[in-house]
Amino acid sequence: MRTQVIKRSLAVLALVGMISCASNELKNSESPEVVYNEGVRLLEDKNYLEAADFLQEVRRRFPQSRFAILSELKAADMDFMQDNFIEAAAGYGIFVDLYPNHAEAPYALYRKALSFFNGAPELIARDQSSASDAVETSRFFLKRYASSNHAKEVQEILLKSRLKLAEKEAYIARFYRKKEAYESSLRRWKALTKDFSDLSTSDEGSKLLNEAKENISELETRSKGESST
Repeated sequence: MRTQVIKRSLAVLALVGMISCASNELKNSESPEVVYNEGVRLLEDKNYLEAADFLQEVRRRFPQSRFAILSELKAADMDFMQDNFIEAAAGYGIFVDLYPNHAEAPYALYRKALSFFNGAPELIARDQSSASDAVETSRFFLKRYASSNHAKEVQEILLKSRLKLAEKEAYIARFYRKKEAYESSLRRWKALTKDFSDLSTSDEGSKLLNEAKENISELETRSKGESST
């Protein structure tokens, strides 16, 4: 029994050693494509530490290679896959700034917008500046890469991000009304109808705009009533 355990342990160690040797052999390859492809494979397997090591090796040893540029993009993908959306957005942004005419630039900018959107808190009461960044990035994308295959996805990000911002405006307007700060509430409802009128084409946006109009009517009537007394 003990002999079998020892044999199995030795077999496992031998296998680990073979894998380690194979990995080192790939990392030491003189082909940037070989090193890059192994990094991508490891990334797809969610072996993030080793993937980062390989991608860094491409950038270190082959800085002039096209695979060094692609490794920068994959590094941002790695952050995105681990829900590190702030870091991912920064990485994608740097890629677009450095290589605006690269074939993968539209993808990088799309993922930057998606990173900002995913990073926005679900709780509307919290700071929604990330949603604002998603709107800005989406609009820039649609201006620069309107014919991209990712345009439809970016339009969806833009809509959902603006809905978040409209919901935040409605949240604040409701808060002011609850606190009987009627003038402040009225200003917020009016801002919503002015700044987000384009959301009427969506069910959620139309609901918010109708709520705003109802509140504006009630608050203006209230204000006129107070003025006449």
